[in-house]
Amino acid sequence: MDEIGVGVLGTGWVAGEHIRSYGKIPGCRVVGLCSRTEEGARAKAIESGVAGARIYTGFDEMLADPAVHAVSICTPPNQHPGQVIAAARAGKHLLIEKAVANDPRLLGAMLRAVHEAGVKTVVSFVLHWNPEFVWIRRMLDEGTIGKIFIAEVDYWHNIGPHYAQYRWNVKREIAGSALLSAGCHAVDALRWFVQDEVDEVSAYSNRQNLEYEYDTNLVGILKFRGGAVGKTSTSLDVKSPYAFNIDLLGERGSIRDNRIFAREFFGGQTDWIEVPTIRPDSGDVTHHPFDGELSHFIDTVRSGEESPLNLSDAAKTHAVCFALDRSAAERRPVRMEEIEAEMR
Repeated sequence: MDEIGVGVLGTGWVAGEHIRSYGKIPGCRVVGLCSRTEEGARAKAIESGVAGARIYTGFDEMLADPAVHAVSICTPPNQHPGQVIAAARAGKHLLIEKAVANDPRLLGAMLRAVHEAGVKTVVSFVLHWNPEFVWIRRMLDEGTIGKIFIAEVDYWHNIGPHYAQYRWNVKREIAGSALLSAGCHAVDALRWFVQDEVDEVSAYSNRQNLEYEYDTNLVGILKFRGGAVGKTSTSLDVKSPYAFNIDLLGERGSIRDNRIFAREFFGGQTDWIEVPTIRPDSGDVTHHPFDGELSHFIDTVRSGEESPLNLSDAAKTHAVCFALDRSAAERRPVRMEEIEAEMR
């Protein structure tokens, strides 16, 4: 394609960041916006600098447009399954905001539709492009701390009435759970850092904010196939600044956020080395590295190569979230094979 035309479905906070990032990619143009109301879509188009984009009030209309080659799904999570399946069947490549689905069976249907259509997908675990994440992944790839045997990643973010998505985030039908709403970023990070499959999980949860229809705080333990143990926690009630805590204990050293201790690698080291870098320390979507993520997405569309962050990989992160939520609800360990069977 000489130019890749992108349609953006949804006109909320994150959609604006997608539009701005697409505008920085050579050979890519936002050609259409779809929203429930024409007024909302036009306002977002003007605000985001794409006033000439086509406006659709029906998703089917956008999918029928041959100028749209790829679609950013920026709607609430409970709408994603039907929209992704319809877009895949229309032959559109997909950038999907998380959570991609709130139910294992629906996620399975999405996977089958994408596979049958042969379209390319990227799921928006955008922190893979955060500079601290990139540095940690490089340290791990270079064997700096050796094989990980304990990994802990926490997502602590007070999502109250002050936050843009609060009005729908409190609804179980829409947001699903604290993990699916937000904490899945921490689960995805655990999987990416450990580079192993999860066999079994156990979790407990509670809530403080009773406006939520689900527990807002969860602590879970993950057993990885290769022997590593993981811990993750999500709190939407935390009374503190946003925090994304990362602790990785390896056979040769340890990483704590942007600090590393690896005496074999850094000869004579006597204390932590702190790396000045941009950390994942804000829930403001303008802080997230969408430029890198969307450029990667367009590269996959051009090359035809699968992204390592495609729907198939993201389904594994979501399956762990489903299992942790089930463990907390039913007060029992949950093996991953139980969730995987429901997705088939």
